[in-house]
Amino acid sequence: MATLCLFFSAPSQAQTVASTFKPVKIGGRIPDVTITNVYNYESKKTNLSDFKAKLIILDFWATSCTSCLANFTKTEELQKKYGGEVQFIKVTNQPRKEVLSFLEKLHKTDPSTIPVVTNDSALYQLFPHINLPHYVWLDQTGKVVATTTTEQLTVENIDHFLSNDNIGNMHMKVDMNNYKSLTSSLKKTIK
Repeated sequence: MATLCLFFSAPSQAQTVASTFKPVKIGGRIPDVTITNVYNYESKKTNLSDFKAKLIILDFWATSCTSCLANFTKTEELQKKYGGEVQFIKVTNQPRKEVLSFLEKLHKTDPSTIPVVTNDSALYQLFPHINLPHYVWLDQTGKVVATTTTEQLTVENIDHFLSNDNIGNMHMKVDMNNYKSLTSSLKKTIK
């Protein structure tokens, strides 16, 4: 089943905004970007540095991504479990009106505690990816410590990071370019 999800993951939507930020790799620090269109948070505009958690996990998703939606309960439970030590932030480049209407229906009986960023372009530029869901793990200094899939989003991995300030042997997510053949991707890896 997990293998099928890799091939049927929802691709992220193309950005139409001119590139302002260069992608940040694991080990790099993000610029203190201002994120706008923030909902379910104390203000609609903030900087990532305003979040004081020891670990910030950016959860890139889309309303059309069934794998993303299947993990909403998991991220809500993890957010409640870790309180102020871990801060999940859901990020989508979809329009605010579309997303908020969708989330209102989804969380009708059980309101979310996780901030949501809509109409995003800055975070998508900093962390380009093809497949969703896409998780970016940041330490409290803004250093990128991991990019992962759902499988690495576990209590054990979060506990390991919180107690050791590192991710240990966690597997990193590597997006394949859907427009290149598997053979050409493998040839580059072998060389």
